Amino acid sequence: MNKVNPFKPNSPVSTGMFAGRMKEIVLLEKALFQTKNGLPCNILVTGERGIGKSSLMMILKDFASGYVETLEHGKFNFLTIGGMVSDKTDLVTLIRLIERNVQREIGKTDALRKYLSATWAFAKRIRIMDSGIEAEDAISDPDIIIDEFAYSLAQTCERISRPEKGEERKDGILFIIDEADNASDSLRIGYFFKVVTELLQQHGCHNIMFVVVGLPEIADKLLSSHESSLRIFNQVKITELSPSDRKRVVDLGLEEANRINEDKTKISEEAKSHISTLSEGYPHFIQQFSYSAFDFSSDGEISSDDVLDGAFDKGGAIDSIGARYYAADYHSKIKSDEYRQVLSIMAESMNSWIKKSEIREKFSGADQTLTDALAALTKRKIILKNSSARGEYRLQQRGFAIWIKLFGERRK
Repeated sequence: MNKVNPFKPNSPVSTGMFAGRMKEIVLLEKALFQTKNGLPCNILVTGERGIGKSSLMMILKDFASGYVETLEHGKFNFLTIGGMVSDKTDLVTLIRLIERNVQREIGKTDALRKYLSATWAFAKRIRIMDSGIEAEDAISDPDIIIDEFAYSLAQTCERISRPEKGEERKDGILFIIDEADNASDSLRIGYFFKVVTELLQQHGCHNIMFVVVGLPEIADKLLSSHESSLRIFNQVKITELSPSDRKRVVDLGLEEANRINEDKTKISEEAKSHISTLSEGYPHFIQQFSYSAFDFSSDGEISSDDVLDGAFDKGGAIDSIGARYYAADYHSKIKSDEYRQVLSIMAESMNSWIKKSEIREKFSGADQTLTDALAALTKRKIILKNSSARGEYRLQQRGFAIWIKLFGERRK
């Protein structure tokens, strides 16, 4: 039976198939409203892998760009600029990325192209400096680069907020900087955002909103480069979906399937409950378990057996989740089964702190092996050591703990 599978484990879900997160959506909508009215509100969005950060950002983009009407404030019309950070992104690269995206989004008429070329002229001097070509006006000082960048950004926002020659008026500019946890120390990401936001205010620009997205460790990276950087953000911590929202995700997927497929598909309540339990509320996991169950179903109804076979069979949902997120940490970075046993013991506490003495009670190896394992796993950043309490450790992500438990249970 050939059917289009509506579930999307490899990409963010569209606005029409989004479920839950009402509290977060309302907060983001209010932040847009504040920024539109001259009270900029910057947001730091954190959450583990697979928790739904990217899907939530798609909702924010649709709201900000006016593609979708918001819950309480009608439609917005922000210039929306996205970008990602890698461990190789330095200050010059980040500014080039932003400049290029601004040019793409609004440099569509001759008048605006000329305006942007003049306003962002400083970027050409950075390019000269970065290429090694000597020039009298080349910029090399990071603080001067940031100052020029903030001024150009303020001027651009002023132009699109008060357009000329019949151009469309914008409410401001929204920047979404994703995967910010990848930022290298040399980028000084916290310092960058702290200084830029202060300079924008000095230039009288109050309609720019920054949304920085990443794994939970991004907060430490911001703090390490500027102790006051977290104060410029309202923090949104994305957590697991509730059981009712998990089931709603499944229902929305099947509604889409039945809209596009001639042969209809239904699901039992018990099967939905299995997907809810297995996923632990991680949206990516819900999509993957639902995708695999949909593929295993051959009679028009997804049963509990379809869910479990799709989850635990070789090449099924658990293998797919592991390959995408955790296999490298669990296999490639670890050559010892005893080290993996330490992870399995820690996974019973999910990502809560666990004492070394509690691990030792269940560990089958020697004390020295346990000490070596904890040191090696900490060095490789697979687990964290509690700096505030001696002899306590935890897994970095709850999702990793879930995968270890499910993987281990399948092996049993």
